[in-house]
Amino acid sequence: MGLCRKILSISFKEKSIFRFDYLVSTLFSFFHIVLKVYLWKGLYGISGGTVNGIALNDMLVYSILSSFTAGITKTTVMNDLNDSVLSGSISTNLLLPIGLKKYLFVGSVTKNFFLTLYGTIPSVLAAMLFFGFHARIRPVNIILYLFSVTMGILINFLYNFLFGSSVIWFRNAFFLNNINSVLLNLFSGSFVPLWFFPEPLKILSVFLPFRYIVFEPIAVLLDTKSVEETAGVFTMQFFWLLLLFCAATFVWNRGRNKIMIQGG
Repeated sequence: MGLCRKILSISFKEKSIFRFDYLVSTLFSFFHIVLKVYLWKGLYGISGGTVNGIALNDMLVYSILSSFTAGITKTTVMNDLNDSVLSGSISTNLLLPIGLKKYLFVGSVTKNFFLTLYGTIPSVLAAMLFFGFHARIRPVNIILYLFSVTMGILINFLYNFLFGSSVIWFRNAFFLNNINSVLLNLFSGSFVPLWFFPEPLKILSVFLPFRYIVFEPIAVLLDTKSVEETAGVFTMQFFWLLLLFCAATFVWNRGRNKIMIQGG
């Protein structure tokens, strides 16, 4: 536990050196929200006050919350694994007493902390002031959201770690990150909420982990689900956590042995 705190402290200091990068990301995050908001305003302006029973204000609230949720659940572990294999630094990381998976998770958390602090939160607050934010959110829903989004962070990390480990066999798995970005943006609801999905894609999303990273935590926060449906969301998130943890552990153990045989 003391070693984890030490790594966390070092990571904080490392990330704080490059605060300007995070400040620049604030502008990009804000413009990304502006793009989504004006896109939906344009669509609603053509079709009327509601689309599929969803009002424009609800869509604007969702756009802002999805940017925030996507930001705090983001992870770069797939790129980190790919870079460490290409550079050979993975041979040194394997010697860490806390294990590579935990080390990468700590690094991902600290990176997201600064990205959220200097990039996501300021851009979201600016968007709320610029466009307005009209939503009744109860304290209990905030607590449920925090619990759900925490599991979303873990799901996204384990998923990326699982497929990022394939770099051991491919030697360069940069293409997986591009595929993952497409799948995440599409099925997580970070850009287009699942409310507007055609039925086949909506059914397919139920069998994928992505919706439990962004869409479902927001749905819990906005109180669009009954108590039974909220319990179902938590059950599915726990299921995906367990499944991805077991799969990531199995694949990594197989891959680690392969690296050791090849001499790092």
